[in-house]
Amino acid sequence: MAALFPHRRQSAPLPPVGYRGVSGGASAAPTSWQPQRQAKARAVKVAIFSESYLPYLNGVSISIRILHEELTRRGYEVWIYAPRFKGYHDPYPTVRRFPSFTTPFEPDYPIGWLFAPHLWREFRAQQFDVVHTHTPFFIGMAGASWARRLRIPLVSTYHTLYEEYLHYVPALVPRGAVRRLLRWHLKRYYESVDAVMTPSNIGAEVLRKYGVRKPITPIRNPVLPFPEVSKTEARARLGIPEDVWMLLYVGRMAPEKNVSVLLKAMPHIVRGCANARLWLVGPGPALDELKAQAEAMGLSAWVYFTGPVPRDEVSLYLLAADLFVFPSVTESQGLVLDEAQAAGLPCIVANGGGAPEAVDYGQTGMVVEPAPEAFVEAVLYLTRHPEAREALRQKAIRKRELLSVPSVVDRIVAVYQSAIALRAQGESARVS
Repeated sequence: MAALFPHRRQSAPLPPVGYRGVSGGASAAPTSWQPQRQAKARAVKVAIFSESYLPYLNGVSISIRILHEELTRRGYEVWIYAPRFKGYHDPYPTVRRFPSFTTPFEPDYPIGWLFAPHLWREFRAQQFDVVHTHTPFFIGMAGASWARRLRIPLVSTYHTLYEEYLHYVPALVPRGAVRRLLRWHLKRYYESVDAVMTPSNIGAEVLRKYGVRKPITPIRNPVLPFPEVSKTEARARLGIPEDVWMLLYVGRMAPEKNVSVLLKAMPHIVRGCANARLWLVGPGPALDELKAQAEAMGLSAWVYFTGPVPRDEVSLYLLAADLFVFPSVTESQGLVLDEAQAAGLPCIVANGGGAPEAVDYGQTGMVVEPAPEAFVEAVLYLTRHPEAREALRQKAIRKRELLSVPSVVDRIVAVYQSAIALRAQGESARVS
């Protein structure tokens, strides 16, 4: 089968309308690279494949939702392929769900079956212009395979530092063997695409270490606009007293997020700042364990667990807080750090993974060692130096413009255009 892009050979900017590629048997292939004279214009069609998507909330699913909505606003036709969540009904008509199953290790995270002939038939009929995968496993593999079969330009975003999550592998499975298999697979997968995006430089460095030679473009994920709500109003809506010094963490409650570092820091923080309180916002497999740890440490009066909250309510927590604290060292980007800074929050970030890239040290936040005493020192310094805190806040809030949805999506579209041009050149050479 073929899906050719003859009129895009000169790397022209990706237009808001596209060309309907040719698919079918060998007899359906065009005899020349001249565009059809009266081809009917249509919207550019993008297919997105990901294991992570709504209703599951994490940085990947949120960034996909933002991309989907912005491309649709621009006139693109966007289809999303993701695993089925039992009982969830999609608000968008162009979302397609793979049959899925769950595992005891992550029961809230379904895994899609690759065998879905009805989805393949529909995909083949749609004649997509670009395929964009966001995960390199099961569903991402299906997207890559289908794109290759139809010769559709293929791009992929490497969101996650997967080696940092090997502790989820059952203890009976040799970690060394899994690590080697993972590295082999990731190199093979990302070498098979036309272009790669990562939300951080560390993601690009990891792929280069694996041996990936394809073009890699670091593009941070976008940040949605915040509601026009003051700190006072946000606290009133959430029931948070005005006189509280509010520390905030937003993210999964999971072992790799290192949240226990914050619990160990709190008694010392409260000794230096009596009205300090910590809000831990988000769900996760370690939530009950962390609650039990906080209770055993006598932190019930100082630490509040919200569990899962609606997305718009997360914005209220960010607007209500005084400082954002982030102990994870396993992030590829840490989207919530950009969101926190866009809300005007100085950030205290553990030195590890891609999270430090999100913070301009001494400009929008502080980078410290992933240890309780380091967080204690940084928090107490900022509580005692309001002028330093205000300087960080003023510079942090500029992230709203730097990571606005239109500017980030412009860069993603440029990668689409580059992949289309690259594939067109390859097809031209193959045909000639």
